[in-house]
Amino acid sequence: MKFLLTIFNAIMRLTTAFIPSKRLRRLIRKEFLVSQLCPKGVKFYVIKNGKKVRQKFVKFGLNIEVYGSNNEIIIDESSDFSKSELVIRGNGNIFKIGRNTSVNNTKFRLYGNNRLISIGDDCMFSYNIEVWSGDGHAIFSKGEKLPCNFEKDIIIGNHVWLGAYSKILKGAVIPDNSIVGMASLVNKKFEEGNIILSGIPAKIVKTGISWDRRAPEECV
Repeated sequence: MKFLLTIFNAIMRLTTAFIPSKRLRRLIRKEFLVSQLCPKGVKFYVIKNGKKVRQKFVKFGLNIEVYGSNNEIIIDESSDFSKSELVIRGNGNIFKIGRNTSVNNTKFRLYGNNRLISIGDDCMFSYNIEVWSGDGHAIFSKGEKLPCNFEKDIIIGNHVWLGAYSKILKGAVIPDNSIVGMASLVNKKFEEGNIILSGIPAKIVKTGISWDRRAPEECV
């Protein structure tokens, strides 16, 4: 099946290459290019016109691996992926992305049971970003039989810009209209919006900010 999808995508790219409008060409490719069949253990939904529509094929640019059952992926049709991957390990988890969010070269790891990774509207992921809801392996305190490092939800608000090489770990909450600086590590909840987070671990370095997808020279 993977070979057939590769052939299909190649034909689609070749066919659309003759469309003179770059915007139209991109829209057609975004609609029809696919990465894979939806794997077992997860239901894949695309939000179209405000309604949740179940899909058999995964959007191009996002590769998915699932080890578990009763998981859900919910992505608005206006969001865009490039060279990204999502691994779900566990049961009853939800991965959700809102409108007009762009994701580039990002690794998502949704581990645990009944856990959530939620990303809002109009977010911008740079490149080489990692988002982990769990550690992947158990850690025990001395004398204890249960692990002390269970998985936690991750919530990223609306209009959040994640800089290149940033790491978002379990329990992170990033408020609306915020920026995570390059190579920063966010591992806790922040409540105040319109902030810049930077460092390892990340802390607030500037408040009262806003940001735009345009380059600085385009805003003059």
